[in-house]
Amino acid sequence: MIYCQRCGAAFDDVGYMLCPECELGFGLLLLRLGADVIPLHDSLDATLHPGGHSPTRIILATPQTPIRLDVLDLIDILDSTAHELLRRLDGVDALDSTMPRLMGLHDVLWRCAAHERLGRLPDAGMYLDTLTRLAVKIDHVLDPPERRRAIGVCELCATPLTAGKDDQWVTCPVCKREQRVLTVKLHRLHALCFDTSQTASASQIAKAFTDSGLPLRSNTISHWAYRGKLAPIGSKDGKPQYLYSDAYRLALAPNSSPEQATSALRQALLQQVATLIARRANALRVSYSAENL
Repeated sequence: MIYCQRCGAAFDDVGYMLCPECELGFGLLLLRLGADVIPLHDSLDATLHPGGHSPTRIILATPQTPIRLDVLDLIDILDSTAHELLRRLDGVDALDSTMPRLMGLHDVLWRCAAHERLGRLPDAGMYLDTLTRLAVKIDHVLDPPERRRAIGVCELCATPLTAGKDDQWVTCPVCKREQRVLTVKLHRLHALCFDTSQTASASQIAKAFTDSGLPLRSNTISHWAYRGKLAPIGSKDGKPQYLYSDAYRLALAPNSSPEQATSALRQALLQQVATLIARRANALRVSYSAENL
C-alpha cells in the first residue's frame, strides 16, 4: 500500500508518489502556470492597472519604478523552480548551473506537465506544494482581490458587514438577509450620532458623513472649531477629537438649539431610510409586474 505525498490517500500503483487525482491536478497546475507567463510579463509594467488578464493603462500621480520588482521576483522564482523540476524529471543534476537553458519558461512548464515521470518523482509532493503557493501569489498579482471595508453591522443579528467600493447591496453571512449598503451606513451613522462618547478627528467625521450620503468637508469642521462653535474633546496623535453628536448638530441645524437640532437630525435620518425603503419597494413591484407579463 502506497500513500500519496500530497493528500495522504492510499493507492496501489507501485513506483508512484502521487495518487492519480493529485498527479492530474499537478499537470493542470503546470499548464495553468504556463498560460500565466505572458500576463505576468505584461504586469511588469508599472503603468498597468492591477489585473493582468484585462490590463488597462493608467496615468500615475507620481512616477514609479519602470518595472514592478515584486512581479520580477515572482517570475524569477517560478523560472528557477520550473527548470529545476524539469532537470529532476529528466534525471540530470538540478544544481548544475553550467547547463544551458534551451527553452522558455512557458515551454518548460508545459513539458513538465506532459512528462511521464511527473507522478513518480521522489519529491513530487514537495514541488506540488511549492508551485501551488506560487500559483496563489500569481493569482493575487493578475487578479487582485477586491478591497472590502467595514460598513456597519446587520440590523437583524448585529454581525459586522463589509462591502466593496462599488457594492450597492450586501448579504449578511449569518442570517442571509440582503441589505442596502447605504442603509447599513446610515444605521451606523445613527448609532454614532446618539452616542455622546463617540469622538473622532475632523477628517474621520467628514468621511463618515460623506459615506452615508450626507456630504461634509473636514475643512468645514475645522472652521466650526476655529469660530468656537465646535469644542474639541481631547486629542489623539496630535489631532483634536470632536463629538459626532456636536458635528451632527452643526451640520443639520447650525443656527438652532441642540434640542431642535437633534429633532431635525432624527427627521433627516428617518427620511433617508424611508426613501431607500420606497425605492426598494418600487423595484420589487416593477420586477413582480415584469414576471407576470
